[in-house]
Amino acid sequence: MGARLDRLPTGPFHRRVLLVAVVTFVFEIGDQSATGLVAASLREHLGTDLTGIAFAVSAMYLGLLVGSLVAGQVGDRFGRRSTLSWGMAAMAVFSALAAFSPNITTLVVLRFLTGIGLGATYIGIVVYLSEMFPARRRGLSLAVGVAIGTVGSVLLTVLARAVVPMGEHGWRIVYAVGLLGLLAVPACRRLPESPRWLIARGRAVEAAAVLENIEKETAAKTGALPEPEVPDTAASAKEARRLPTSALFRGRLLRSTVMLMIVWICYSAVQQVTTTWTPTILVLRGFTQAEALSLTSLIVLGSLAGSIAAIFIADRLPRRAGLVAFTLIAAVAALCFGFVTNLALLIVSGFAIYFFSGGASPLINAYMAEEFPTDLRARGSSFAFSTGRLTNVLAPFTIAAVLASLGYHAIALGTFAAWALIAVAALVLGRRRSRTADMVEQV
Repeated sequence: MGARLDRLPTGPFHRRVLLVAVVTFVFEIGDQSATGLVAASLREHLGTDLTGIAFAVSAMYLGLLVGSLVAGQVGDRFGRRSTLSWGMAAMAVFSALAAFSPNITTLVVLRFLTGIGLGATYIGIVVYLSEMFPARRRGLSLAVGVAIGTVGSVLLTVLARAVVPMGEHGWRIVYAVGLLGLLAVPACRRLPESPRWLIARGRAVEAAAVLENIEKETAAKTGALPEPEVPDTAASAKEARRLPTSALFRGRLLRSTVMLMIVWICYSAVQQVTTTWTPTILVLRGFTQAEALSLTSLIVLGSLAGSIAAIFIADRLPRRAGLVAFTLIAAVAALCFGFVTNLALLIVSGFAIYFFSGGASPLINAYMAEEFPTDLRARGSSFAFSTGRLTNVLAPFTIAAVLASLGYHAIALGTFAAWALIAVAALVLGRRRSRTADMVEQV
């Protein structure tokens, strides 16, 4: 089954799936940055302080933790498609409701519920893409999804720059646009279920029917399909396997689980500093709120550029080599951003942080999906991903306390250390792999 999927040329089915993935990532990536963009306005109009903002940010990431863990269980038991659909619906509804928050307490609760939807959406789309795209295009599909999806963060930053200074209710518009995510739910429901998951659940007849429809649609546009090349490792996969969650912590999977836990913990921490606290850090450096949002609007374009760059290298370099290179350069850029005083250098180093952070994201996602067998893929991915969300639950209070007591220089040193640790973990614990090997089938 996997060999038949992997031999398919890119056709209308893959483009349709990628379109849904792009829309999903637009809302998933964009919504995570919402509170950071309106933080200064929340402090003014909801009468809260940095601790209140930290609670709102932390609540969203706590929701992401819960949502990703639930999605792991639901995804491996009930399917990839249903996980993606309910995640998108929950994210859209609760994000829009947050716009009507009368106080910081209500906002915290609604951001928690929004985070549950975000966590489920993320696990659903990453696992679905990894199983539906051929091995030679898996990194590309994730890179394209993240690259174009990053536009969501860019557009939300531009929107915030326009509406937040308008007055008391400008920040509400930033949250309200999340309701548009409901438009993507019907498209998610129309996607076919993953044949790999169906096989893993012993539903071979359904898997064959889904794959035959995909093959017919592809052949109608691209012509005769090449013969599948079944790898030797497929010989041991004659029966559907039901693996317990505890298998993630035994044998060779333990090394992968630990490595990905370290990667996600560090990446989540630096991403929160970048996407949530950049405007606040710039204000603390002496810029006005309008200037801080303008600078953020400029340097956030680096994330889009980095994601686009990842499109061209995601499937050309071994995952580990690309990840190590991107994170080491990001570490240097983070250090520069915290200590340079020249405005041009500040913009360049900030742009570089976003660039290499955006480029690392699809590499991490592809790396993660390829580390686990099909029957454990959603659970393994959700567990590794959720450790990062747990970091994000605690990080807002840590970051707020560090900013208040030690200043932004300490944040720069911390982000430098976190980026460097990702590179070390990948080098020491990560498995080497070729550019073409289908790790989804080999694990």
